[in-house]
Amino acid sequence: MKFTTFLMTALLWLALASGMNANTFGSVEPVANPAVLDTSLLQRQPLGVREAFARQLLQCGIVDQVIEALAETHAVKTINGLNTRFEVGAGGFDGATNPAFVYTVIDNGPNAASHEDIKVMTDSLGYVFSQFSAFLLDADNPDSFDFPANYVVLNFPAPPRLGQSAALFKTVGRIDTELFSTDTSGYTQYGRAYVSLRSAVSDEQFIAGYVEAARRFGVEYTPIVSGQPSLFQGGAAFPGNDWTQNPGGQEYLSRIPAQSHRVLRRSRAFHLQTTRDVLRTLERGGHHDGHGDGIRINCQ
Repeated sequence: MKFTTFLMTALLWLALASGMNANTFGSVEPVANPAVLDTSLLQRQPLGVREAFARQLLQCGIVDQVIEALAETHAVKTINGLNTRFEVGAGGFDGATNPAFVYTVIDNGPNAASHEDIKVMTDSLGYVFSQFSAFLLDADNPDSFDFPANYVVLNFPAPPRLGQSAALFKTVGRIDTELFSTDTSGYTQYGRAYVSLRSAVSDEQFIAGYVEAARRFGVEYTPIVSGQPSLFQGGAAFPGNDWTQNPGGQEYLSRIPAQSHRVLRRSRAFHLQTTRDVLRTLERGGHHDGHGDGIRINCQ
């Protein structure tokens, strides 16, 4: 289903209520892919512990360091603090919820970030955090990235805790497992907006499941067009790297200007060492309170 750009953009901006007229959205998770490092002990921790890990990494400035490195090496020219915003949010895939670094980017107007720069930034984050893939969505242009994508936005009254987003995803799963526990099922939380790309089901099945989930959970379903639940359409991508076949992150690096590779390798080494330190603490029996209050990351 395709509606006018004005309607799509206006509805989504209202839905996200982020205070930014952003129309590109992205996310990357902070826990390294198991092909790179055995993070199973961290992945088994309660969501609160994993969230604490993500929040401390963000507070250490590792994301800022990546963007600064790209700017200083002239790999990107249009990404800045006025058009790009990062926070820790929830990301769900194949029945599980994890913390993620979620970001919103203004890609039109006088201070717009270019799509090319957004892609370089996303590839750089995927590389530094050793991710199998990252996520990009242009809210209203199906031709922006790799493929057109239909999606819904469920609005909470206020930005929810990560656990609330996870509970909503589980509600979706109780209604229809094909929208929950498959390798095409997932969501990302931006502010108060839960965004989910259509799973590998029909539009009708996807809409019906999410309309019922919104009703049960007491959140708002969007878009509603001419009184009927419908779908937004944008452009999406999952840029990634197969770490088994390319253990050096070559797929990511092939899309990142070469002058940035050296400094990004340093950021990636810091992230992996930090993760190893946290894993050693967990092996010693730390952080079993479920909230991650004992997580301590050395930012040096």
